[in-house]
Amino acid sequence: MNALAPDVKFNFFPQLNKLEDKSWMHSNSDFGTAQFQRFFDDGTLQSKFLKRLGEEQFLPIKEVLECFEYFARIRKRVRASEVCDLCCGHGLLGILFAMFEKSVERVYLVDKTEPPSRQKLISITKEVAPWTAEKLHNKAVKISTESEWLNKGMAVVSAHACGKLTDLCIDIALKAEGNLAILPCCYPKKACQAPQALQLNLGFETAFDVDRTYRLESNGYQVRWDSIPAAISPMNRIITGRKMV
Repeated sequence: MNALAPDVKFNFFPQLNKLEDKSWMHSNSDFGTAQFQRFFDDGTLQSKFLKRLGEEQFLPIKEVLECFEYFARIRKRVRASEVCDLCCGHGLLGILFAMFEKSVERVYLVDKTEPPSRQKLISITKEVAPWTAEKLHNKAVKISTESEWLNKGMAVVSAHACGKLTDLCIDIALKAEGNLAILPCCYPKKACQAPQALQLNLGFETAFDVDRTYRLESNGYQVRWDSIPAAISPMNRIITGRKMV
């Protein structure tokens, strides 16, 4: 038995809850004008942003919806003056913090390598939301707990950091003594420290995240589980940790 997170409704885009056919939501096809015009053309800031993403057609539909819905669930709980989007890929999650959270002053987009999509996305972001220009700090560097960009109290967020990279994100949050949000994926069986009884009875993925939860709580974090809609991805469990003073 592998118990992943339960299904939930869309928060950022509630208009999607009424749809019967949600199969397109987990597509790796590029988000384009067809999806924008059908579901997202409402004149809001996110609509203006999505319009430009649709015109350029360079980000997968799945990843666009995933980041928005993930952000909707963590934005108030983990925000800080500095936010670091680790293993960020194109950087959309961190960009949403810069765009929508006024109290966030700096956002670090960090990954070992930088895909071409990141610069294009940053350019579109600055065009639609010019106030993000001074907030965004782009870094293509090795990620470690000794990184020079690591500042005390910064929030650490990550979406589908593969396998043990999720645990590295936890290490970095602990080092920074900052809030944390992770959306785990690709659970490596050999790396799981959870008791065998939990793995057998709760399912491997759940046992892995229970172990992560115990680790965070033992380090002074208030932990909560949430999820994004399963229509986007079956790997939809969110773990947030808020550092208690």
